Amino acid sequence: MAPSAEDANPWRESRWPPLAALFVAAVLEVTLPGDLILGGGWIRWIIPALVAVLIVISAVSPVEETDRRRRIGVTVAALVTLANAGAIGELVYGIVSEAGFEGKYLIVAALQVWFTNMIVFAVWFWEIDGGGPRHRALAPPGPHEYLFAQYTLPEPWTWRPAFWDYLYVSFTNSVSFAPADVLPLRHRMKLLMAMESLLSLMVILIIAARAISILY
Repeated sequence: MAPSAEDANPWRESRWPPLAALFVAAVLEVTLPGDLILGGGWIRWIIPALVAVLIVISAVSPVEETDRRRRIGVTVAALVTLANAGAIGELVYGIVSEAGFEGKYLIVAALQVWFTNMIVFAVWFWEIDGGGPRHRALAPPGPHEYLFAQYTLPEPWTWRPAFWDYLYVSFTNSVSFAPADVLPLRHRMKLLMAMESLLSLMVILIIAARAISILY
């Protein structure tokens, strides 16, 4: 019997690092002040519930990666993105309308939404690049929707990106509003990076700057 594609390429990537990152993002979202959560009340528990579902699924089948698991992961990332964008919007509206936010309140909230923003877009990049971890595992090493510096070296390539590489891309994009040594190759990745930079810019230049001015 001829070996299957998965048998021929046994490389796998653990889902636990992005799950841990999503768990941190869920905790940051849940602990935001109630007036920054769209809808408030029970809605704040939707994201932690979906993260818990992903953790249970991963614990039951820790090796096998499925499209269903990826769809749940993308859904969680989308919900966290919407919730975080809503929180940023509420903070900006509060500043513009002179709601009387205290400086310490703004700094803590700004840090929470900034870290959440960085984490969730790292998950987006990890889930989308090359069709997700399952499809990247079955494909030969090489660039998909990001050109990592390792792929500018001569072939044959053996290196593959892991979640930490996408977290680094998200971090550099959040603080410099531009990719560092990793270039997006497709329009949807450029759009995602632009969205992340815009949200990060709102946090850093508007919310954090206003908080510092209140303190001093």
